[in-house]
Amino acid sequence: MNRTNRSNTSTTPPLTKDRVRTAWVARSAVLVTVWFTAVLSAQLPAPAGTTDPEDVTVHEAGHQFWYGIVATNEFENAWMDEGINTFATARVMQERYAPTYTLTRYFGGFVPYLMRDFPRSREREGDRLGTYRTGAKGDAQSTPSWQYWPGTAGSITYDKTALWLHTLERMVGWEVLQRILSTYFMRFQFKHPKPQDFFDVANEVSGRDLTWFFDQVYRSSNVFDYGVDALRSDIDVIDGAIPAGVKTELRQASYRTQVIVRRYGEGIFPVDVRVVFENKEEVRWHWDGRDRWKRFEVEKPVRASFAQVDPEHVLLLDVRYTNNSLSMEPQSARAARKWSLAWLIWLQDHLLTYGFFV
Repeated sequence: MNRTNRSNTSTTPPLTKDRVRTAWVARSAVLVTVWFTAVLSAQLPAPAGTTDPEDVTVHEAGHQFWYGIVATNEFENAWMDEGINTFATARVMQERYAPTYTLTRYFGGFVPYLMRDFPRSREREGDRLGTYRTGAKGDAQSTPSWQYWPGTAGSITYDKTALWLHTLERMVGWEVLQRILSTYFMRFQFKHPKPQDFFDVANEVSGRDLTWFFDQVYRSSNVFDYGVDALRSDIDVIDGAIPAGVKTELRQASYRTQVIVRRYGEGIFPVDVRVVFENKEEVRWHWDGRDRWKRFEVEKPVRASFAQVDPEHVLLLDVRYTNNSLSMEPQSARAARKWSLAWLIWLQDHLLTYGFFV
């Protein structure tokens, strides 16, 4: 009698095909994670302050979601798995482990050494900005993955996707992008979605028509590069009610500041332009980024200090950050001092290591 009651009141859901597949994928995730961790454990454990081997563990587990459960076509659209997973891995590592530092290994990768003078960043190491720059023009991402040029396939598949998703995050905000990703995941479990399915979800959830964005980052191989070309801040004496015979220094002075920004690459993206003055005030303009160059002018009673294009680095696909700002006064001495000290510390650490073994 009791057995019958327990059977009738059971809340265990029926064993369906989807539940079997989900259980199989989850089991595979555990096996893959254990295997990668076991391989890496053959080396000496990395010290605190790095993401080794946590990053590869998170990444491989993530494949069970963006590839195993969503079930995209890796042969045609590898970015829908590897790229989205690279973005997700970088965000998880930032949220859980930051700050982290550059790790190098010696003696065949056996001995780890943490370089605390070189902090890692989500944009540079997590999204792989450096390797993207070397292969940015390799192919349009819409090209079937099996047709990518082998030398730049990784840059287009992994790096570019992580960077444009992070750019999208800065455009619409993390809460919106999180809803985009979760909606896409829940809606297309085991349904083999195509790129347009992801783009449709992004448009729907964000409430924006993002076609222009996906045209740039997915359907073309255009490279983004915005920079400040020139900055001037010239004194302009204003003649008011003061008699003409009064010395120029006693008249009211104003500085006419001009900044010229350029679009050096073929990619088009709206950016902000910012000028900061010597009294810490600032003026901003919004530029649609379409023209090859644009001049902005403003008059202030103080001289300009520096100008920036895309000051918040919303456009993470920009391949050259060094031209994003321009100062009225050269900063070469400050830069040289900063880098020379960093490299001297690095050299000192290596010499100490060498001395220990010799």
